[in-house]
Amino acid sequence: MTKEKLRELLQQYFDNSISKADCKELLDYLDTDDLQEIAPLMDEILFLLPDTAELDQSESVAVYNAIRANHHLPQTDHILKSSRGIANKWYYIAAMVLIALSVSLHFIKTPGRISENKFAASKSGGKSSIQPGSKKATLTLSNGQIIDLEAQQEGILQGTGNSAIRKVRSGQIVYQATQPYGKATQSVQDVALNDLKTPKGGEYQITLADGTKVWLNSASSLRFPAAFRGNRRQVVLNGEAYFEVAKNAAKPFVVMIGATEIKVLGTHFNVSGYQDDDEATTTLLEGSVQLTSGGNTRRLSPGQQAAVSKNSGDILISQGDIAQAMAWKNGYFRFDDQNIRGIMKQVSRWYDVEVEFKQNVINNKQFGGTFYRNKSIAELLRHLEELDHHIHFKINGRRIEIME
Repeated sequence: MTKEKLRELLQQYFDNSISKADCKELLDYLDTDDLQEIAPLMDEILFLLPDTAELDQSESVAVYNAIRANHHLPQTDHILKSSRGIANKWYYIAAMVLIALSVSLHFIKTPGRISENKFAASKSGGKSSIQPGSKKATLTLSNGQIIDLEAQQEGILQGTGNSAIRKVRSGQIVYQATQPYGKATQSVQDVALNDLKTPKGGEYQITLADGTKVWLNSASSLRFPAAFRGNRRQVVLNGEAYFEVAKNAAKPFVVMIGATEIKVLGTHFNVSGYQDDDEATTTLLEGSVQLTSGGNTRRLSPGQQAAVSKNSGDILISQGDIAQAMAWKNGYFRFDDQNIRGIMKQVSRWYDVEVEFKQNVINNKQFGGTFYRNKSIAELLRHLEELDHHIHFKINGRRIEIME
């Protein structure tokens, strides 16, 4: 296959305009032993996609299994092979397929659930002005100054003690030490806490002074010092965030979420604990974390998830769904066996809308599938209506009414 043909098929795949025959040809070609031609071109294509569409290799492992099981894909002999070697070629295939299937919502058909139905006309009441979320947040400094990060140009925003705050690109700020830690003197600004807050319909990324990277989901906040001093690095989270913690064996990194303490040395994990949720969940991708809540202490291994009850403080350990936990960071919704109320809670936070359930909408109707978060809310609601003709949506301003 020529490079021009490969680029053309890749672009068609991302545009979701590729034919079944060309799709099979492309996937067969990607499953080659020679990555020298494929890798640079895939890097080029993926670089042009939104940041939210990126996958790292640890996430692609979990996505690979979902790809194999997805009946929307043409099932070639290559796809059904062992997962050996996926750290290379399947990283690219997983990233590509995940985007191409971004609108592949499907209804889960199991006993006691409603089977798939034909399209039911949307009750959205015309074209909606509701837009998907975007990269926006406010940063509150220790002196009370509030910075609207969306309105700022790239460059240094503020100097605080021995640190400088720099906006490196849209949706990302970095705290940088202006002096080596060994020579820097502790200042009031370093010790005082800063607050990064995303509204409903916003998300943001921050690199803390120690090099730890944090992705903050919508309607969330992170409290942290401008520089970490003392024998531990502590932050306070409300909502949801993904952490890639810089390693420092002498200074543990601690995330406080409610009454739960999550202690790590250097690892990748996701934490979700909104105030209107009954529990806080921690999903570990790599490394090790220790959770303490209500006198209980448990340790997670990679691939595991801990659910901490906000009422009792009990910690329940289970095998985690990495793809689901990382969905928001990678730019899509993933609904795994979720009822309509749980789905609309996520929709409300991302699209910044209020949700009202009319009448007695049944809670146990369960959906599964994925949907790209950059698409319109009207399209998402239309897909849900297609899956169950008993559920109808109506958009009134920024209020979504749900009825049967």
